[in-house]
Amino acid sequence: MRIAIVSDLHANLTAWRTVLADLADMKAEQIICLGDVVGYGPHPVELLESVYSVVNVTLMGNHDAAVCGRLPTVTFSPRAATAVAHHRELLTPAALEWLARLPLTYEGPGFRCTHGEFSKPGEFRYVVAPEDALPSWHTTPEQLLFVGHSHRPGIYVIGASGVPHFIEPFDFELEEGKRYLINPGSVGYPRVGDCRSSYCIYDDGSRSILFRQLPFDTASYRAAMHGVGMDDDPWVQQKAAQQHVPVLRDAPKFGKAQPQPAAPCDTQMDDARPAAATRGVPPLSRRTRLLAVSALIAGTVLLAGLGAFRLGRTSGQPQLAISVPPYDPPPLAAYPLAPYDKNLLPLLPPALDDNGRLQGWRYAFEDRSKQTFRTGLRDGKTTLLIINSSACKARLESPLINLAGAGLHAVRMRGRIRKPEPFSGTVFYQVVLYTTAPDGSQHQVHMEPFEMRSTKRKLSPPGAERNVSIKLSKQITHLRFRVEADFTGTLEIEQPFLTAGNKQQKEARP
Repeated sequence: MRIAIVSDLHANLTAWRTVLADLADMKAEQIICLGDVVGYGPHPVELLESVYSVVNVTLMGNHDAAVCGRLPTVTFSPRAATAVAHHRELLTPAALEWLARLPLTYEGPGFRCTHGEFSKPGEFRYVVAPEDALPSWHTTPEQLLFVGHSHRPGIYVIGASGVPHFIEPFDFELEEGKRYLINPGSVGYPRVGDCRSSYCIYDDGSRSILFRQLPFDTASYRAAMHGVGMDDDPWVQQKAAQQHVPVLRDAPKFGKAQPQPAAPCDTQMDDARPAAATRGVPPLSRRTRLLAVSALIAGTVLLAGLGAFRLGRTSGQPQLAISVPPYDPPPLAAYPLAPYDKNLLPLLPPALDDNGRLQGWRYAFEDRSKQTFRTGLRDGKTTLLIINSSACKARLESPLINLAGAGLHAVRMRGRIRKPEPFSGTVFYQVVLYTTAPDGSQHQVHMEPFEMRSTKRKLSPPGAERNVSIKLSKQITHLRFRVEADFTGTLEIEQPFLTAGNKQQKEARP
């Protein structure tokens, strides 16, 4: 049987309809919802009616418990608490009673489900770090567990070593001797990764897990949010930027011109005004009104021009344009480290794609009219070439790298650049370190900068190289590699390396 596991729908009817269509295509035979049907979104009534109609098993989430009055909102964010109160007002007593009777756990054939974690399901604790899964495994006998709550799709696994690991979502078959805790992600509030609706399918015949991640119509969701007086969340804005389609040409007028009704004459316009508004005020002539409108338009244009000038002149140093892509790509998993010295960074592609973009990386330039870039080979190694005709900034960065399960205490950064003369400016390589909050979001806590000006040997053309180790504390869950450059001339960036930092490992040259 193919069982769909969904969670955290959060009153997002647009995303839920997308997932339902995919469930039909995937031939799912049952649907289990891990909770949080309501909360945050604009459509609590419609979504609850749909879930009641088509979902086989629905569990209680913390937002469901809050809406029906079984959980206080003192720990909720102001936005979440406001949505809870609003949804409670919209739902009938019968709906609130149904929410209040939802179970906290469900036991299926060979698996078990809850919203938070299993040791105390009514407290809705988060499972974020690998060790957070241990109480659930200690409390339950099943090999396979499903939880939601964090909105972070992924796989927690423990084997003979007794050390839990977290792995980014991928399709796999259950292995004997291992236990799994699966988070399917969020359908309606996917605030991590590339912000797609996420769910999974468990096939109990093949004992396999299949993850599904789907884009949905963010524009319709935003319109519905604004329609009920709710503002955008950052992940909604990020998703909208991701789905933006650039305009290639001005749209023509394809429709036939429709006749317009004749405008009323001046006397009719004056007579139509309320008497209270016109008493004692002589009617304006048509010429006077036209002059007034013209002056207003001219003043508006002048103010707009002054505003644009002011914005352009007071912004301080030049800013980089929007990054490409405009959203943060999905994280890369460091685990498993096989081989141990594998490069955690994506490879520079040998050429730009058909759209002139550098796949696998995120980048931004200050002024593309003065900057060009391409990739190629130097000494048999893929190299990114950036040419600035005048002083301009450029940035290149990798996706987030998830360290869960890798057991890294340090990483080693190796890189080399070349600066054919004439070159003037600075180039910094950076390793940016992050921690993970209880809601699954990442926060930058430290940045290790290394100016690329030292060289251990003579390079032709002139350049610089670095080979350094960066220690990692236990709190560091993610990192990324970044290049910050501000220069005039030509900069060649060889494929950088970020590997496990091992004191016993011989420091090879890049």
